[in-house]
Amino acid sequence: MNLLRKTQPEPEEEPANAAPKSDLLPHPRTAGNSEQTGDTLPMLWLLPEHLCHIRQARQGDSIYSDADAPDSVYYVEKGSVKLIRTSQAGDEVVIDRYYAGSIFGNLSFHAPSQGTDDGEYEAAVALEDSKIVITTFDSLKKNIHHRPEKLFALLEDYCRRLAVARRRIESLVVNQAEERLARTLLLMTSTAPGSHSDSVALIPPITYGELACWIGVTRPFVTKLMQQLQNRGFIERLEDGSILVHREKITSAYF
Repeated sequence: MNLLRKTQPEPEEEPANAAPKSDLLPHPRTAGNSEQTGDTLPMLWLLPEHLCHIRQARQGDSIYSDADAPDSVYYVEKGSVKLIRTSQAGDEVVIDRYYAGSIFGNLSFHAPSQGTDDGEYEAAVALEDSKIVITTFDSLKKNIHHRPEKLFALLEDYCRRLAVARRRIESLVVNQAEERLARTLLLMTSTAPGSHSDSVALIPPITYGELACWIGVTRPFVTKLMQQLQNRGFIERLEDGSILVHREKITSAYF
């Protein structure tokens, strides 16, 4: 599928737990700061430092720029980003979230396509103040040519993405809506900061609209399902608007 980028950010939507104002994390994180440091940024070493530049993005800013090369590759050094696709009819779908340590953009070994004939657009929007490292895939490939061990790290990331995509597709076909939602929340926490904990907060907060797109149901139905998951003790609503997902409880129930 060919895609064009658009630089306008998605309109803001209320957090998933914006209801009427009516292992926990061993290292609590502050909302609005998804920074990871040190060896928790495994993909950073792939990038050719002398061929990269930095883009600072405020919450709600578009990550893409018209000046970016068609084969640009983006690395989230600090913060978090959501990837959105918009159809010609104006329907927006959140495809994925990328946290600190993630790489996205044109990661194809074939030449990037110019133009589109299906009317779809892609946008990447900062979910919070973020620091993005930008290079091109051509630079990345040349760097791998001199450092072939980096190819294995890139292939490992490709395999992880394929495994996640397969799980998402299988869940749409096999699981009932409540289980799809629980599995989706579990999948989201697998790439979120603190993912090795029994309980992980999805920060920045996720919206009901985003969850509805992920599991293929209506937004009001997601409201009902989230209440059911809360009643079963699978999730908790936190004061800062985020959802605390109890990974161990969901795993015990469905795996």
